[in-house]
Amino acid sequence: MSPKVSVLMAVHDGEPYVRGALQSVLDQTFTDFELLVVDDASADGTVAIVESFGDERVRLLRNERNVGQVPSLNRGLSEAKGVYVARLDADDACRPTRLARQLEILDAEPRVGLVGTWMEAIDARGRTLGALEKRLDDYVDFVYHTLIMRVYVSHPSAMYRLQPVRELGGYDEATGPAEDKDLWRKLALERYEARIVPERLVLYRLHDQQLSQTRAAYQRQVDGASQDRFIAELAPDAPATAVRMLLAGDPEAWTHDPYAMLSGVERVLDGARKRLSLEKHDAGRLHDLVVRRLLDVSSLRPWHPHTRVVADYAIERLPPPDRGAARRRRKLSLVVAPTVAGARWTASRAAAALPGAAAIRRSPLARRLYGRAMGGG
Repeated sequence: MSPKVSVLMAVHDGEPYVRGALQSVLDQTFTDFELLVVDDASADGTVAIVESFGDERVRLLRNERNVGQVPSLNRGLSEAKGVYVARLDADDACRPTRLARQLEILDAEPRVGLVGTWMEAIDARGRTLGALEKRLDDYVDFVYHTLIMRVYVSHPSAMYRLQPVRELGGYDEATGPAEDKDLWRKLALERYEARIVPERLVLYRLHDQQLSQTRAAYQRQVDGASQDRFIAELAPDAPATAVRMLLAGDPEAWTHDPYAMLSGVERVLDGARKRLSLEKHDAGRLHDLVVRRLLDVSSLRPWHPHTRVVADYAIERLPPPDRGAARRRRKLSLVVAPTVAGARWTASRAAAALPGAAAIRRSPLARRLYGRAMGGG
C-alpha cells in the first residue's frame, strides 16, 4: 500500500547533520510516510548513515555521479509514492507533529496546494538565532506576497500535492537554487492556495556551507528572472523587470521611469484579475495591498524624485479617509529615513562581531531576525 506522504531529501556529503535530520522524520507522530533520500554521489559517510537506520520507511536512491540538488529532487519526485511531498534538507530538522499539522490543512482544503510552517533558525551548533513567523490566510495573501517577492513558505518547511507539481514538470532545473520560489509562482498561477501552520515545526540551520549561502548572488539572478516570467504571465506587455524591482523595494527600481513602472503595475493588477479569475472583492483587496506597498517602498528613499511620483500615485488611490495620514507619514519619512538607514548600518556592523556572523551577513532570514532583535521591526 502506498504511503500518504513522501518526505523528500536530496543530499550530497551531508555527514555532519544528516543523522539528526533523518531521525527527526522517523520520530513523527504521523507514521504513514516514506522517507525518500536521494544521495547525490556523496563521498563521505552519508550513505552509511542512511543505511544504518534499518527502517523500512527509509528508501535510498543513489546517483551514480553528482548531478546537483534540483535534478536529484526531480528524481525523487519521479519515484515518490505519496499523495503529498514534504521537503526537508539534510542540515535541518523537524519537530514531531510537523507532518500531522500540515496534513490537517491539505486534507481539509482541496484548493490549498502548498503548506509551510513557522521556522526556528539555528546556527551550526544548534543554538537558536530567532524565528520566522509569518501568515498566509487566503489566496489574495499568497498572490500579493508572491508579487512583492516575499516567500513565506521556505523550501525545507514545505509540503505540497504531488500530482499538480508533476503536471507542472517538477522543479525547473534552470532555476536552482531558487527552484522552490519558481515552483510556488507556478502553483499560484494555477490558482492553488498556500497556508502556513503557525507553529515552529522546522529547525532551519544557518551555516556558511549551505547552498543558499554559497550561491547567493546567482540565486538572486535566477530568482529575479523567474519573477519576471511570473509578471509576464499576468501582463505580457508590462515592463516586468522594472515592475518587479518596484514591488520588491529594490533600490535599482529608481533607475527606471516611474510613470512606466506605475503603468506596468496597473497592467499587472488588471492581468491578475483576469488571469487568476479574481472576484471583485479579491481584486479590490489585491489593489489596496499593492497601493499600500507602493507607499512603503517610496518611504525607503523619500528624497529621490521618482519616489514622490510613486507616493503621490499611491496616496490618490487610497480611500479618502486614509489620504491625510498617508501625506503626513510621507513628510515624516523625509526626516526619519536617514536615521533608519544609519541604524541599519550600525546593526550590520554590530552583527559582524557576533558568533555565526558570516551566516547572519549572508542570510536574508538571519538579517531580518537580527534586525528585529535590534528593534528594526
